[in-house]
Amino acid sequence: MPGEHWLANRRGRLEVSRHDLKNPEFVSAYEKALFDKLPEVAARHFTVVRTGRTDVAVIERDGNLHAVLAPDRKLVLWTDAGPWKVTLVDTSADLAIDPALMRRLGQARKTELMSVHPVVDGQAGLLFVDGALARTLAAGVHGFWNVGRMVQMKVVDLKRQSLDVAGQEVLTKDRVTIRVNIAAEYRVLDPVKAVSAVKDFSEALYR
Repeated sequence: MPGEHWLANRRGRLEVSRHDLKNPEFVSAYEKALFDKLPEVAARHFTVVRTGRTDVAVIERDGNLHAVLAPDRKLVLWTDAGPWKVTLVDTSADLAIDPALMRRLGQARKTELMSVHPVVDGQAGLLFVDGALARTLAAGVHGFWNVGRMVQMKVVDLKRQSLDVAGQEVLTKDRVTIRVNIAAEYRVLDPVKAVSAVKDFSEALYR
């Protein structure tokens, strides 16, 4: 604690470690010994943040975003460097990030654990988690936690589109070869079927 302290050092073996609270994270080789031998002192001076296998911790310091802690992690903070607020988010059921939190994370540049996927008007977003279709997303900006599972997005254009097929040769019944140019329009009505039925529906239409 700040101030002047007098400590006995008769054997000359006393070591003093100073920590600047401008760096609120406590990192020390004596951390385990401190918590084991002096649990009351540790509880008074430190705030411990732990995350489980599917948890993400959003840590705020005096109302401002300080850090985002990944699953299966521990962070020890000086309590006096706060005040601290810790929000645990369970990602096991849903990887989606609340839009307000997504904006805050972006503004604070704490984006290392999230992915952002914009879907504009006239499009549909197909969200795949670990290779399986999870949901269809409407227009908007969508954020997802990038922890533990693979998140991918495929965007399908739902607007009417033109398709030009040039120089297709067709053999008639009397074995005369004619060259045909085709101009057509198409629109995707079922984005899930369009993506799952063929590898590339635009290429399939052309062929």
